[in-house]
Amino acid sequence: MTPSRKRRRRHSYITGLLSILSIVVSGHEPLALHQLLEVEVGGEEVISLLGYDLDGDKTSATVTSLPSSGRLYHLSYVFNKHGYEPKKGKPILTVPTQITSTQSRVLYLRPPSPTDREILQNWDRFQYTVAEVDDDGTIKKKQSQKGTVTLIGPSHVIMGSDFRSDDEGWTVHTADNVNNRIQHVTYEPSSKGLEMNRYIYSGDRSINVDSNGYDLDLWMFAAPSKFTGWHGIGYGGTFEFVLSYFGGEFTPDNYNKGKVKFVDKGEEELHMVEIHCQKCRLDTGVTIAYPLSKTTGFDGNTKKFAIVMTETSGWLKDPENTLLKWTPPTKCEFIEILSGISSIKIMGDFTKWYESVSLDNVVWRSAPDVRGRKQLPPCAQNKPDGRKCTC
Repeated sequence: MTPSRKRRRRHSYITGLLSILSIVVSGHEPLALHQLLEVEVGGEEVISLLGYDLDGDKTSATVTSLPSSGRLYHLSYVFNKHGYEPKKGKPILTVPTQITSTQSRVLYLRPPSPTDREILQNWDRFQYTVAEVDDDGTIKKKQSQKGTVTLIGPSHVIMGSDFRSDDEGWTVHTADNVNNRIQHVTYEPSSKGLEMNRYIYSGDRSINVDSNGYDLDLWMFAAPSKFTGWHGIGYGGTFEFVLSYFGGEFTPDNYNKGKVKFVDKGEEELHMVEIHCQKCRLDTGVTIAYPLSKTTGFDGNTKKFAIVMTETSGWLKDPENTLLKWTPPTKCEFIEILSGISSIKIMGDFTKWYESVSLDNVVWRSAPDVRGRKQLPPCAQNKPDGRKCTC
C-alpha cells in the first residue's frame, strides 16, 4: 500500500470516528436543574433558569407551572439590558411561557402582606423546562424534562410539623407492619418545656415479646403525606425532631432489640428513622434506615435529634435478604429515594415494657445555601426522580 493511500485511509478512519463522536456528544438532552433559593418575607429573587447542557449549546427556558402564593415576572428591559431598577417587567400569568431574558432569568416576588410569615414547609414551587436554541432564538427539538424550583424562607425549612393546632395527620404503625397495627396518635396542646410545646404522643397497646426478646409489636411514628413524594432537593440537609417520654423504664437491659443486622455491628439493633421508596429500583422498592447507635441515644429525657441527609452520614440500605447485612447506599440510591419517598417513620417503642413517648418539632431543613441557591448534582438529574443517575 502506497503512503498516500495509507494517509487517505487514516484520514477516512479519523473522519468517521469524529463523526460518530459528534453524534454521541450531540445526543445529550439539556437539563432543567432542580434548585432551591431563599427568599425573605415580602422579598424578591432574580432566578436564572439557564439549562445545563453537556454539548455547550445555548438553551432557553419555558415556565410550565406557576407558584401558588408568590408571583413570577419577566425582567424589565432596562434591568435585563443594563442592570438598572426596576427589575419587574410583565407578570407571567399563564403557562407555558417562554423566557426571553439573558440567562433565562425571571423575578419571583413574595406577597408584601403583613400576614405573610414563615411556615413549616417551603414557600413555593414552580417548574420549568429548557430547550436548545439556535443563534436566532429558534427552539430546537431537544427539550429537557421538568426541573423544580423550590423557594424557602430564611429558616431553610423544606417541610415540617410543629403540631401547633392538631396532630397534622401523623399516625402510629408497627415496624414492618407486623400484625398490621395502625392507630392514631394523641394530640397534647400543653407544654412540657421549651422543646416540647404542643406535641403528639403514643404508647404500647400491648406487650408482645417473644422467647428471644424481640418486641413483636414494635411501633413507630409515621409521617403524613406532605413528607412523601419528591423531596430530592433536601439532599445534604438535616432531618430534625424532638423526643421525650411520660413513663417507662429506660435501662440497658430493657431496651428493645431491632430486627435488622447493620454492617458494622455484630448484633441486631433498632433503627431510629426509616425511609421507604416504593417506586425505587424499578418499582421493587428500597428502604434505608438510620441506626440508633449512630445517634447519641435516647434515655427518655427530652432530646433533639438532627440527622444529616447524605449517603455518608450513617444511613444503611435494606438488602431485602435476612442473611445479608445492611450496607451504605450510594449517592445515586440516596437521591433516588429522596425523590420518591413513600413513607418516613420515627422510632417510638424503645423498651420491652409499657412506655409513652412524645414527638415534636419535626423539621426537614435544607443544607446551607451557596450564594443564595442550592442545586442537586447534575449527575443525579438525568431524570427528575433520580432514576437515571451517574454520580
